[in-house]
Amino acid sequence: MRERCPSCGLRFERMEGHWLGAVAVNTVVSAAAVIATVVAAMLVWGTDVSRALLLALAAPVGVGVPVLFDPVSRTLWTAIDALMRPPGPGDFD
Repeated sequence: MRERCPSCGLRFERMEGHWLGAVAVNTVVSAAAVIATVVAAMLVWGTDVSRALLLALAAPVGVGVPVLFDPVSRTLWTAIDALMRPPGPGDFD
């Protein structure tokens, strides 16, 4: 990942631990995706669906969503951080 925005020069990691918020956002979205997958499977096949089928459906979601959503969560967290703490002169090149 780049250290600064190529357009405006904003430093992405504005303080130590900045990406913990992005990790939290990614964790919540990933957990929601896994739960939604399990609920959808139970709605389609009923509550007597096998554990093996639920695992076969939920495992790829649990592995794939965090990896694919990571850039989005970092971007989203940077936007949330910029709204909560507007960037100052020291945050730019």
